[in-house]
Amino acid sequence: MRAADAAAIRGGIPSGRLMENAAQGLAAELQTAFPDARNVVAVCGPGNNGGDGLAAARLLSERGLSVSVFTLGDPDSYRGDAAENASRAREAGLDLTPLSRRGEMAALPRRLGAADAVVDALFGTGLTRALSGSASRAVSAINSAGRPVVAADLPSGLSADTGQLLGPCVKASATVAFAALKHAHVFWPARGFCGRVIVHDIGIPRRALLPPQESLGVAEAADIRGWLPPREADSHKADFGRLAVIAGSRGKSGAAVLSARGALRAGAGLVTVFCPASIELTIVSALPEAMTRGLPEEGGALAAQASEPLLEALRDFDAAVAGPGLGTGKGTVALLEKLLSANCPLVCDADALNAFAGRPSAFSRRRRPTVLTPHPGEAARLLETTGKDVQRDRLAAVRRLSRSSRAVVLLKGAGSLTCAPSGSATLNPTGTPLMATAGSGDVLAGAIGAFLAGGLKADRAAVAAAYLHGSAGERLEERLGDAGLLAGELAEELPGARKALRSEPQEGRPGTGDD
Repeated sequence: MRAADAAAIRGGIPSGRLMENAAQGLAAELQTAFPDARNVVAVCGPGNNGGDGLAAARLLSERGLSVSVFTLGDPDSYRGDAAENASRAREAGLDLTPLSRRGEMAALPRRLGAADAVVDALFGTGLTRALSGSASRAVSAINSAGRPVVAADLPSGLSADTGQLLGPCVKASATVAFAALKHAHVFWPARGFCGRVIVHDIGIPRRALLPPQESLGVAEAADIRGWLPPREADSHKADFGRLAVIAGSRGKSGAAVLSARGALRAGAGLVTVFCPASIELTIVSALPEAMTRGLPEEGGALAAQASEPLLEALRDFDAAVAGPGLGTGKGTVALLEKLLSANCPLVCDADALNAFAGRPSAFSRRRRPTVLTPHPGEAARLLETTGKDVQRDRLAAVRRLSRSSRAVVLLKGAGSLTCAPSGSATLNPTGTPLMATAGSGDVLAGAIGAFLAGGLKADRAAVAAAYLHGSAGERLEERLGDAGLLAGELAEELPGARKALRSEPQEGRPGTGDD
């Protein structure tokens, strides 16, 4: 953002105009979100974020609202554009009250408690360390007041560069992100402090915002619509792909059923489950719409000798999903090793990942598209690290795993990330805690397989499946609340999510907000 600001200014856009545009977005969003607000308190920091708040306070005052302005330091110490806006705020009749003045910090909670809404303009994208002293006290007062808060660019206390928390942070009701999303707007736990996120164009040319190399984007409804157009009236099942699902073992036949159901509900034309012969009847009984083929087994799991007939059969399929419920016995691992030579796109989930713990480069020898779908624990086993390390920097972890495996990797979790070996990543904005239930990932793997079999590129198949999978969960949450989901219900809701996609707004939504 610093580089983009500088590029815009070099291109002839005055820095003061950028600040005024930011303030206009901030003021407009406050009035849109809280139209009944009449009494507003703006708390402004010492830098340009404070200048944004001062300009917004002036604009709100000019629109007839009663506005009180508190500054963290001496208002006479502002420099540059922030100083200009401090002067203009005073000319508009606003008093700038320094919190450094005796008694003002103690009085701040009372003033905040009487407000209809609060503008948080203490600190923005430049923060790199935890707030302390008077800044921390101001944040605490804002949070304790219990009033609606609109944050300028970022809730104060967050770092723009990470989803981790530095220390005390403002809990915002809404955040107006200037020019573009920052990592804190989309990565948890920072995302949870942002409330609804609105991206406001402040006049920086789009070309100045494009990343020089590895990109990070947020999936949007328009993306998925474009990749999954309406079907032609004369379509038939073969048009939408033949998918093999290699899954299940004794006691884990449900994983195979859920994956196959997810594939069918995502639109696969034909699905065949390859499983240990002893559980074939169980799968047929649970899901008659899928075909089955029993393979040699040992101890209730696929045996090594099943690899030859399996690889021969896969020649007739457009894609395959492997892993749900397979187990990691010696014979099954040997089969999975040979499966990597299959001449079709392949989704590796669950035990098809665990079988290669510490060896992600094993996937790099594949000549056809490959999608890996680890949760943080599986990613940690592949990378020989810990789940906490993966969660600490999810973007770095998914990029490292994608590069080492030469595969598209979908790192599951809140804000799932899909990454290509180039390092370009896409964050999924849909989903709900309701989906934290056994079998949810099996359904997702099947949906990815369906889109691969239908002809989508690997990265698009993963992004589209994650988006619709999360959307299905959101639709179910409206009826069920945040707990008690059965994974099979997710599969059943996929067609509805796909249908609803046609009516979603063109723009995307970071986390649970909009842009």
